[in-house]
Amino acid sequence: MADRARLHELIDTLPDAALAVAQGSLEHLQTWPPQVPARIKEIRDQGFDRMRAAVRPGTGGGGGGGGSYRVGPGGRIEYGTHSHSHWDGDTVVITTHRFHAGYELVTHERLRLEPERGELTYTHEITGPDGNVNQSETVFKVKPQ
Repeated sequence: MADRARLHELIDTLPDAALAVAQGSLEHLQTWPPQVPARIKEIRDQGFDRMRAAVRPGTGGGGGGGGSYRVGPGGRIEYGTHSHSHWDGDTVVITTHRFHAGYELVTHERLRLEPERGELTYTHEITGPDGNVNQSETVFKVKPQ
């Protein structure tokens, strides 16, 4: 059974570098059950909207989503990931939000198989916290199945 004295002992022995994460976790637990941070809710809602829009009758539809995160002081997402996938025509799109030290990177990956050309194409676009975007495309030759 948890007790407050043991929690105080644990906090008193934490390295200084861990204090912000511990504080954020404890602040996050002040509301029980813990609430999902607004940014994660926004990411989930956008992912589900894209997934629902991609569902075509009779095809089985879009993909799923999930992830994990750690909250820091003030409810800011410090570390973690959250991703969703959906179909855009014959291309699967995976969107991943990565959080590191409070900064967010957003990656859009696209996979498309073109069997008539014998190609599997992978593209990615990464958007950084400053709005800078990096894009790349790789085409792999594949044998028909």
